Amino acid sequence: MDNKIQKNIKEILSVAFLILFPHFFPLPFYSYTIICFLFIWIVLKKGGIAFNSLGFSKKNLTIHALTIGFVSAFLWGCFMQFLYIPVIKNLFTVPNYTEYNFIRNNFSTLIMTLIAAWLVGGLYEEIVFRGFIQNLLEKGLFKAYKVCWSIVVTSILFGLYHWQQDIFGVIAALLGGLYWGILYRIFGKNLWIPILSHAIFDTITLILIYYGLFGNLP
Repeated sequence: MDNKIQKNIKEILSVAFLILFPHFFPLPFYSYTIICFLFIWIVLKKGGIAFNSLGFSKKNLTIHALTIGFVSAFLWGCFMQFLYIPVIKNLFTVPNYTEYNFIRNNFSTLIMTLIAAWLVGGLYEEIVFRGFIQNLLEKGLFKAYKVCWSIVVTSILFGLYHWQQDIFGVIAALLGGLYWGILYRIFGKNLWIPILSHAIFDTITLILIYYGLFGNLP
C-alpha cells in the first residue's frame, strides 16, 4: 500500500478514536481525557512533533491572549443568547434545555461543574479539536484550501461529538467550532485563545443556567 494512503488511514483512525472513545467507553470522572491526551502525545512523538507546536505553551499565555479570550467569549455568548436561541425558537419547536438543570440554585454543584467546564470543555476539547485534529487535517488530508477545509471539517466533527445533545445543540457546537477554529488561525495558532474563549463562554452559560436565565433573556 502506498505510504501516503497508509498515512491518511492512520490519521482518519486517530480522529475517529478521539471522537468515538469518550462516548463508547465513558470512563468515570472524565478519566477518558487522560487516555486521549496520552494517545495524542504518542501520535505526536511518533511523528516527531513537539506538543507545544500545537500552540499550547507557557509563552503564549499572555495578557493579550486573556483579553482576546474574554472578549471573544462575551461576543459569542451574546450571539447565542440574542441571536441563535431566539431565531431557532421562532422557527422551530425547541425542547427546553435540561442537560445542566442539576446545577440550578446549587452553588457547590455549580463550582464543580465550572471546574469541569474549564478542564474538559475548554482545555481538553480545544487541545483535541483545534490543536490536534484541525492541525492534522490541515497538514495531512487536505491540500487545496487546506486551512478552510480543516476548520470546516473539524467544526462538523466537533458538532457531531456533541450528539448526546439535541440537533440544536449539535448545530450550536458546530458553529462554536467554526468560531474557535477561526480564532485559532487568525491569532497565529495560539491555542490558549480558543481554550480561554471556550472556557469563559461555558462559564457564562453555566452561570445563566444556575440563575434560570439561559435562553430566557428578553
